Amino acid sequence: MSMLRLAPHVHSCFSDDSDWELSRLVRVLARAGYDGALVCDHDRTMDGDLWAHVQHECDRLGARTGFLLVPGIEYQDPDHVVHMPVFGRAPFYGRSPVIDDLVGWARADDAAAVFAHPQRREAWQRFDPAWADRLSGIEVWNRKYDGVRPNGWALQQAEQHRLAATIALDWHGTRQLYPLALRVPSPQHGSNRERGDAVVAAMLAGRMRATAFGVDVQRFSHGLLGQSSRGFESARQWMAPRVRRVENLLRRAS
Repeated sequence: MSMLRLAPHVHSCFSDDSDWELSRLVRVLARAGYDGALVCDHDRTMDGDLWAHVQHECDRLGARTGFLLVPGIEYQDPDHVVHMPVFGRAPFYGRSPVIDDLVGWARADDAAAVFAHPQRREAWQRFDPAWADRLSGIEVWNRKYDGVRPNGWALQQAEQHRLAATIALDWHGTRQLYPLALRVPSPQHGSNRERGDAVVAAMLAGRMRATAFGVDVQRFSHGLLGQSSRGFESARQWMAPRVRRVENLLRRAS
């Protein structure tokens, strides 16, 4: 069976912290080898009319380019700690809903909810195992917050609660471009909406693989790949603030 290689957890200009037009995202991600993207813009910038427009734009661009765009919304809890991307054609549930309600609504509407970036603001401490049977996955490797190795706690939770391991570019710009992909069975034909619905159905059924460099992410938690990724992440953490300081100096100088 052929598989789609999807860029997961991608923000567009419909979020308040990204200026990437969907058309530009399609061009860049297609050149990077992706077949489609899981778009999830923030609930804090969303309303019912904008959500309808986002879906329309995904379908319009998908039809024009053949690049699959699956629309979604990244919801946040009232104090902005727990984030939950929800993919599919569910209604807009409002800004900052109670997460326990959200996961129930999403499951009832055949939408795929994912527990996002556990490392950010220590959101893992608020993870409720009672959500597990209503979740479609947990992000075990978020490029923005986990760097260049998977999150050990998230991998353990995925195994313990039999949750699908998912990954995320958490795209806000090219800093997050990295060979992470969610692989799902490829729908053979149909409109962007029909193909997107098939992807969401596959996510709900757990028919997906989270990969890095084409390899299942679980292999980066142990052995040679695990040792290497830990070493690279230590080096990245040491380098990142120094690179940012240089960038800030260059910006001020210009």
